[in-house]
Amino acid sequence: MAGRKTYASVYEQFHVAPSRGIVLAMVLLAAFPSTAHTAFAASAANSDAANALLEPPGSRTRPVPVAIEMRVINISDVDEVSQHFKMVGYLIALWKDERLAFTPRTPDDKYHLYVMGQVWCPHFDFVNGIVPHSSYDVAIRAFPDGTVKYSERSSAELSNTFNLRHFPFDTQTLEILIHPSTSEAESVDYELSGGNALSAEPRVYSELAQWTMTGMTSSVERIPDLGGESISEVRLTVSIARRYNFYIWKVFLPLVIMVILSWTVFWIDPSELSAQATISVTTILTVIAFAFAIQANLPKVSYLTFIDVFFLISYLFVFLTALEIVAAHIAGRSGKIARARRLSNASRIVLPAMFVTLNIAVIVYYFH
Repeated sequence: MAGRKTYASVYEQFHVAPSRGIVLAMVLLAAFPSTAHTAFAASAANSDAANALLEPPGSRTRPVPVAIEMRVINISDVDEVSQHFKMVGYLIALWKDERLAFTPRTPDDKYHLYVMGQVWCPHFDFVNGIVPHSSYDVAIRAFPDGTVKYSERSSAELSNTFNLRHFPFDTQTLEILIHPSTSEAESVDYELSGGNALSAEPRVYSELAQWTMTGMTSSVERIPDLGGESISEVRLTVSIARRYNFYIWKVFLPLVIMVILSWTVFWIDPSELSAQATISVTTILTVIAFAFAIQANLPKVSYLTFIDVFFLISYLFVFLTALEIVAAHIAGRSGKIARARRLSNASRIVLPAMFVTLNIAVIVYYFH
């Protein structure tokens, strides 16, 4: 009892007077050598064991197989102009760590829970992420056979390459690329668990108003890293299709009506130049103003999309209508009234036929 009181007294003095810590520690070791040695040895052993659990399981010469599963629950802010999109999903990983195996003591002892920093966990890097991804709702479960299940809710803003030649009748593939972190490139080997999937009810998300998710594929590849050695990469591809009804009713149909309106001049007598010119010029200005009005809803790319070509064809035929008016008026002023009327009558058939034929050729060219 006296020895315990003395030990406690020395311990209290050690904390009360830090400046005398070295002297008191020497006194403690001299007075109670066996007790101090045992305590320090136990502390060092526990620290070594805890640090060992933060190392990858198994041999350092053989990478740890980690099965990856991604369940995408939402795709939002698909931006063709800035070439990026946002993704929210559950990232699930499985691996084997024999050090965490245990024998259940009760029927309810199905798994042990850990937190980050207690045991080793792979670090996931979304390679095409614009900024590092956010992870929350992290759970680490170790099962009796040593299987470890890691799950997190991930949120990421990712860059992507869009092919918009068929816009607005296009389909896109959104890629999610996952690598091990640089420090774990040689100690982790990714593989697929076979459970990658999309949300069962993607229609509940308002962000998907312009898109429909049609499927998801996944693969694992070996690619060279910065050091020249190969590294495993999980490639998840989400297929989406644009909902084009908006463009049919709000862009294509109004443009067709404007072009048809410009053709009404063919049914006006060539001598009435004022009425014909008013309709033609008004139609041209309307088409130009309409193009500026919907500019925000069109992708700004360096190549011509399908809708761009349709706009150009509409411009062309409205302009050809204006040229026909001028040609008919010149013929009428030259006294060739019959020729002017024949030109107007022929234009009623030729220009609409050319408009339809040219658009069919463009459709075949873009969607063959």
